[in-house]
Amino acid sequence: MATIEGVINYIWTWLATFAQRFWPDYVLPNLQLIIQVVILLLVGYIVGKIGKLVVTKILSAVGLKRITTRTWAESVIRVTGYKGTIVELMGDLVKWIIYIAFLGMIIQTIGFSGIADIFTQTAAFMPRFIGAILLIVIGFIIADFFGRVFEEAGSKLLKEDIIASLSGGVVKYSIAIVAVIMALSLIGIDAASLTIMFTVILTTFMASLLIGMRDLLPAYGAGMSVKGSIKVGDRIKIGQYSGVIEKIEPLSITLKNGKKRVIIPNSMLIKEPIEKA
Repeated sequence: MATIEGVINYIWTWLATFAQRFWPDYVLPNLQLIIQVVILLLVGYIVGKIGKLVVTKILSAVGLKRITTRTWAESVIRVTGYKGTIVELMGDLVKWIIYIAFLGMIIQTIGFSGIADIFTQTAAFMPRFIGAILLIVIGFIIADFFGRVFEEAGSKLLKEDIIASLSGGVVKYSIAIVAVIMALSLIGIDAASLTIMFTVILTTFMASLLIGMRDLLPAYGAGMSVKGSIKVGDRIKIGQYSGVIEKIEPLSITLKNGKKRVIIPNSMLIKEPIEKA
């Protein structure tokens, strides 16, 4: 018990002594430095908030908020976990550039010049990072637009949703990849290496897609070849199956015979003779 009381008394004495010496020994000699740090903190916080407000107002005024609302670019931003709009993201990035710059000034004022250089270099890099994000956003908007254009054009010209979606997707992701390459090049990553890497990725993706569709293409081609000769409502017989065509799809047709329905793959249409009643 005496030992515990001794420890408590020692701690209490040390705290009392420290409190008595804190102001004259620590605060007063560094009062000017403390005031400078507090002023820089307050100014940095206010300037950061104002910077975000100004940027968001300007970008909203030029129409970026309206253009990017409910777009593919905004959906991609949502995947990262960010809850705001693209315009708010730009504002937050500007705000943090200002915060980082002021933190560097504060650290420089305290005397840690080596650490201050890191903050200064980070603040200098951030504008290029913002430019890269803007480039990606604009590229994704363009990609989404042309992807929809090609998809709608394919749907109207070919009358097939699968081909239309595929063509729109290829155009969309190709433009998006180009935008990402340009953005990464802007922040200092070698563009040639990026181009080779993304070309390999795109080639691998297309090869995998074609391999995955090798069993579907014959059925799709067969459906296209007989599309003009049969229609919904026709009574036909294919091999051992007969009935009224209820549905024609890109990869199959559905026959209805009484209460029974039979789904026949389109590849069978070119292997078996079609008898029309």
